Amino acid sequence: MAAETKTASITRRAVLTAAAAAGAGFAGGVFTSSADASDSDDGVAIVRQLTRKTPVESDRVHLVMPSKFPNGYTVPLSLEIDSPMTEADHVRQVRVFAPRNPLIEVARFHFVPQRSESRVSTRIRLAEPQYVLAVAEMNDGALLMTKTWVEVATNGCA
Repeated sequence: MAAETKTASITRRAVLTAAAAAGAGFAGGVFTSSADASDSDDGVAIVRQLTRKTPVESDRVHLVMPSKFPNGYTVPLSLEIDSPMTEADHVRQVRVFAPRNPLIEVARFHFVPQRSESRVSTRIRLAEPQYVLAVAEMNDGALLMTKTWVEVATNGCA
């Protein structure tokens, strides 16, 4: 009886998949560490940790989301920032954070003065009930923030 030899077959796809999984695990660990700070739902501390700047709660940022939604897979989000969008006063970018998600930053939008309106609508995923934070970076570097509580029945990040 001849002895069979088994050889390991490593494909390029397997190597790339392993590298991506390792990178995602590393990034997930970096982002998840700041989720511990969200237990107190202190949005200012979370944003300061992620941006290295202190945000100011503002009524110029309007974040509209349902207070209760049946699942966390496609939660609607509508966002508008009161700004004339001129060279002297405009929104550079808006970042949306969900501190209890595996990846905290769920969206980022860039705006151009005199060429875009400072509003956007989309859908995001939420892992569990939590405060969702919207942070607008203005042209002078100021961070304007608002937050809203969203209750989801099922995990959208599984």
